[in-house]
Amino acid sequence: MKLMNFHSLAEFIQPQVQQLSGKETSINTLVVAIKRFSDTLSNSKSPDASIVLKDARISLSSGIVDVTIRAPRNQFSALVKELSEAAGELSEFPHIFPLSNSIKLILPEEDYTLVRGKMEQLREAATQANVAKLVLNLSPRAEMTPGIASYVTELLFRNGVNILDAFLGYGDIIMVVDYKDGPLAYDVLQREIQGSNPV
Repeated sequence: MKLMNFHSLAEFIQPQVQQLSGKETSINTLVVAIKRFSDTLSNSKSPDASIVLKDARISLSSGIVDVTIRAPRNQFSALVKELSEAAGELSEFPHIFPLSNSIKLILPEEDYTLVRGKMEQLREAATQANVAKLVLNLSPRAEMTPGIASYVTELLFRNGVNILDAFLGYGDIIMVVDYKDGPLAYDVLQREIQGSNPV
């Protein structure tokens, strides 16, 4: 991803290299070796992330609530079961993401109001209301492309979109953005998808 400072890395590994090789090594020699190694990585056969967006589909939903339920891990299965049982009355099944010490829910505001009345844990949950949800459905080829998620999030960042949350699923990248950034994010990704589809 070209994020490494070669000189800093060379300084960091110099003692280990000298110990392993039993010889004095200069920083400049190590920088050259790291640069050569880096060049071989960038010449790999992996497809360009922008090209694999070719068959992607994108959807934008507004009026979304991003909910964080803090709970010990041993309560996760009961919470997810309770959410699943309540989901039958909702307009769409909520996105549920178990994290290390919390569960994230992304769902429409009207569904959140309905579920909140049925689940005591939701009454104390942290919420970000009035956000937008972008779902990028990737082709099977794109799913296997290294760096596709980094490419998408960096593309949005460069265009001034503040991503509040992002989740990678099998074939999907789900992002929560401020409601005012939703249309911009949609346009940026749509342009990129169309640019991957030469006419």
